[in-house]
Amino acid sequence: MMNYKKHLRLRITNKLIFLFSVLVLTSCSKEPKKENFIARVNDSYLTREEFASLVDTTKLSKAEREQVIKSWIYRELLYQKAKDENIVDRNEYKNVLETSTKELAAALLLNDYMASEEIKISDAELIDYYQKNKNYFQLNNDSYLINKVVFNNEDKAVLFRSLAVESDWTKAANFFNSDSSQILNINSSLIEENSLYPFQLQKTAKDLYPQEISIVISENDNYYTIVQMLEKFSKGDIPDFEIVKDEVKRRFLAEKKKQLTDEYLKTLYSNNDIEIRK
Repeated sequence: MMNYKKHLRLRITNKLIFLFSVLVLTSCSKEPKKENFIARVNDSYLTREEFASLVDTTKLSKAEREQVIKSWIYRELLYQKAKDENIVDRNEYKNVLETSTKELAAALLLNDYMASEEIKISDAELIDYYQKNKNYFQLNNDSYLINKVVFNNEDKAVLFRSLAVESDWTKAANFFNSDSSQILNINSSLIEENSLYPFQLQKTAKDLYPQEISIVISENDNYYTIVQMLEKFSKGDIPDFEIVKDEVKRRFLAEKKKQLTDEYLKTLYSNNDIEIRK
């Protein structure tokens, strides 16, 4: 399982790549001057709407916000310099751009098609899929089933742990449900041992018993982590269906979508004039 920071970086990178592709396709003329923007590089603007499309701004720290903005600025600087160097006039660039345009259009078409197709999945189907494909869910590494919370306030983290130990984890989680200092809350999440973050948490988890709650683990001045160990698994184990239900659903849905895509492509193939020469 990917930890929070890796997931954030991956999501930011993917969104920036997509927006950069759109930028390349639509930057032939200067943008009109805008007022409601977050960053500007000469005549190009990062609007609040575009920024919100990159990340979930409700859980973004100040440092992470600056990271997103800086990445956008660097890409914009490079693109504008490339234009100044006439790179956008090269045949090599135009060929890549044409290919990218077709790939982007095809991806958007498939997204629209999938959105129009209602895929209903029952628990019975998922259980049947799990039973027939158990090897898919065999663990590649030692893993832990945990509850985990992260705060940006040490006092709140200490209070959460005290409530969780004195009563139970669920009551503590409910009490802090709307607390703005809580920046991450995951329940019954199966995480590989080497994906636990911060690193100190890996060492702590090894010594925790089922249902035991860790001490407050300080990554730095901004993040304070507490976990509850629910269950431990060894490499090669196959967790019960309920534990990996989300993964089962993800795989099952991916196969359904691939099947729909294949059928859609076959329909397009049969309805168009296609010739292949040897």
